[in-house]
Amino acid sequence: MSSNIYDDINLNVRYTKGAREDEGQREERLVDIYDSAGTEDRVLKQDGGARSENHPPSVQRTRFRAAALTLGLLCLLLLVGVIVLSTLYISMQTKIEELQTSIDKLKNSYCSDTNNQTGWRRFGCRCYFKSTEVKNWTESRRDCWERGAELVIIGSREEQDFTSELSKAETSWIGLQAVRSRWVDEWEWVDGSPPTYSAWKSGLETNPLHGALSTAYIDLDGTWTQTSNGSKGWICEKQITFV
Repeated sequence: MSSNIYDDINLNVRYTKGAREDEGQREERLVDIYDSAGTEDRVLKQDGGARSENHPPSVQRTRFRAAALTLGLLCLLLLVGVIVLSTLYISMQTKIEELQTSIDKLKNSYCSDTNNQTGWRRFGCRCYFKSTEVKNWTESRRDCWERGAELVIIGSREEQDFTSELSKAETSWIGLQAVRSRWVDEWEWVDGSPPTYSAWKSGLETNPLHGALSTAYIDLDGTWTQTSNGSKGWICEKQITFV
């Protein structure tokens, strides 16, 4: 009987010990499972963080879309503004040209003499008339007076080119004559001013060759030549007046 009791005790001890060993193994397995689960959780969290960095959240995507839409709208407004400004610029240029044409016509309308005769042309702010007749220098000047003008006074290269073209390769009197000043003959314009510009024919003596009788004219080459007699056409000039 006593041996059986001890045997039972030993069996109980072994069984209990075995059970505890089994429980310890289960605990170790649970710890391993928890550790594995924690590792996988960390990996998932890391993967999720990487995905969140590569793909912006919906809020950020909405902001990007709003910024792109705003930029597109600004570009559209800029294009519309450029088109509107271009249209206005073209319209203004057209109106300026029309206004300039009207001004030129208005100025030309004042290039008429007291007898309401035609044949005047405008250059700058002055009117010019080229005769179709021939007379001597004195009679030509008198004709200009009757037209409310004077024989042309040429003061620049531009005016020289214009009067030369107006003369049309004909000889035409200009308002330059020789006068006696302190026993010296000098060239003087009909308004009493000395020449500040000249277009004498190359190689020609520019001093008055005939004293106070010397007068100048535009020759066939468009340059100036002097003489003391003869009949030629003439060019009158007058300032534009606004009434």
